[in-house]
Amino acid sequence: MAGVRRITGAERVAEPARGRLSVGGGDDVPSGDRGSGGRQPGIRIGKVAGLNRRQADRLRRGELGVEDSLDLHGCTRSDAAHRVAGFIARSAARGLRCVLIVTGQGRVDPLAAARGVLRGSLEGWLNASGTREKVLACVPARPSDGGDGAFYVLLRR
Repeated sequence: MAGVRRITGAERVAEPARGRLSVGGGDDVPSGDRGSGGRQPGIRIGKVAGLNRRQADRLRRGELGVEDSLDLHGCTRSDAAHRVAGFIARSAARGLRCVLIVTGQGRVDPLAAARGVLRGSLEGWLNASGTREKVLACVPARPSDGGDGAFYVLLRR
């Protein structure tokens, strides 16, 4: 550190803001709209817009009661996309309210830049046409239900 000197304001270069890297998409995966077209805002994992505070808190704490679950371990991204769409459609048709989708955590190495491919793609799959209108919210699951590798999905009535 002996040869290091402080950069003054005139010498500073601001880096452009970096957005979150999306690993979803691809021709083989349904890509859904993000809500920029107008109708409904897109589903964002962890955001609970449209829910009252009590219901949002209960969903985050895992108190709504998981009625069915889908485990995507071992699936390819394309296969997982189709399974998620089918699972959401069947669950909504059965009148289920809260379901669990297990994607797995992906890389556990803290130095690794990317998280799991399936985990990173889930938000896009939930925003796919045909699925988006059935989903109200999605939040990470409690450790007892899978933690960072699982998500509670609240379906519309």
